Amino acid sequence: MKLGLISDIHCNLPALERALELLGDCDEVLCAGDLLYQYRFSNVVLTLLRERGIRSIVGNHDNTILYAPGHPLRGSPSVDADCFAYLGSLPERLTLDYGERRVAVFHGAPWDEPRATSACYLYPEDSRLLARIAEVDADFVILGHTHRPFAAQVGATLVVNPGSCGEPRDASRTYSCAALDVGTGEVEFRPFFLDER
Repeated sequence: MKLGLISDIHCNLPALERALELLGDCDEVLCAGDLLYQYRFSNVVLTLLRERGIRSIVGNHDNTILYAPGHPLRGSPSVDADCFAYLGSLPERLTLDYGERRVAVFHGAPWDEPRATSACYLYPEDSRLLARIAEVDADFVILGHTHRPFAAQVGATLVVNPGSCGEPRDASRTYSCAALDVGTGEVEFRPFFLDER
């Protein structure tokens, strides 16, 4: 079983489409949140995710739209009501079993508060914080939020962040997604670029 992993789309439809092309050999695609930007809404991004059956969670930007008091996008005529309802139906986290292997998906960290408009940044060099992942009952923990791809072993758990498929934050402007083989534990990062002239 091969899982495609994406995160931090941030309303970028061309980048999402390219990431999904690169993950075409995967059996299923999971998204670790931040489908939207805190003050931008994309009906087409949400429609594509729903039509493709991509299992997604919400991230802190999505929660800002959904729960921040008086948010201007709620009730905006540009926001499709069905798409808004779809966003609101997405969970904060996922736990999925593939045979005897368990995959848990979080946006920032497992201990983030529900409906939070901010999230914890977990980086591979932060061994103290990363060690807390061992508390999660999963073979694989998928994270987003940092826009930085990495894989790190924490005890018996492999932590994978596919990076951002919608908003790279490094100087090279490298977008990223990943493929995870849940049988072997092999992770393949799939970086890409877009012509943004």
